[in-house]
Amino acid sequence: MGTDLKGKVALITGSTGGIGRVIALKFSENGAAVIINGRTPESGAETVNEIKGLGGNATFEKADISVYGEVKEMVDRALVKMPQIDILVVSGGGVLTNPNFFMEIDPDTYIDFINSQYFSRLYCVRAVLDHMVERKRGKIVLIGTDAGRWPTPGETLPGGAGAALVMTTKVLAGEIARWGIRINTISTTVTGDTPSLDNVFHGPAAKIFKRAMERQPFPITTNDIAEAALFLASKASDQITGQTLSVNGGLCFPG
Repeated sequence: MGTDLKGKVALITGSTGGIGRVIALKFSENGAAVIINGRTPESGAETVNEIKGLGGNATFEKADISVYGEVKEMVDRALVKMPQIDILVVSGGGVLTNPNFFMEIDPDTYIDFINSQYFSRLYCVRAVLDHMVERKRGKIVLIGTDAGRWPTPGETLPGGAGAALVMTTKVLAGEIARWGIRINTISTTVTGDTPSLDNVFHGPAAKIFKRAMERQPFPITTNDIAEAALFLASKASDQITGQTLSVNGGLCFPG
């Protein structure tokens, strides 16, 4: 099958919970050995044990992906344990806040947020690129937000980081295609079974997000995002690079 990942090794960041964890389970179900990443070894051990209990192959590497030095050390350690890294999926990122209107955001938090949601993606890509270039192959999937493709009140900082990620994906795709490396981004929106959704409903943008969910023709779950990531990581998407796929249940139709 086109989405068979047997024989592949996938590094999935932010995979001790939320979207990243579901992606890790999905990849393992489809034959990949997975490198679990997070900042909490206890949560990492739970995910690793679950995958191994289902007959999969997994290991945990601790790192804060908003710190490049930690990311590089994580990749180096992983390559001692695993023969290669075929797939990188970048999810998570640390500092997240409730959606908030721009005038209510503390300017001192701008850089931390952008570091968490944009620079973290760059750090992970850079840390694996030398290895992928040497092997002349690789698939990279970045998890972003539809706020970077569609103007969303209360999402100024996420939108800015998401828009930067969209353009970065396009530019990088052109630069690394010569080495057989593909890179694509998945843009997400309100997702029914994520831990952050409850926090959103207790924030100042709660009404906006409630209305968004009411307008969403096809409610989405973390499994829907994982299926998209599986496609983009697999042979089935070999002719696709530099693209941003919105998994948004028909909430909006960005160009």
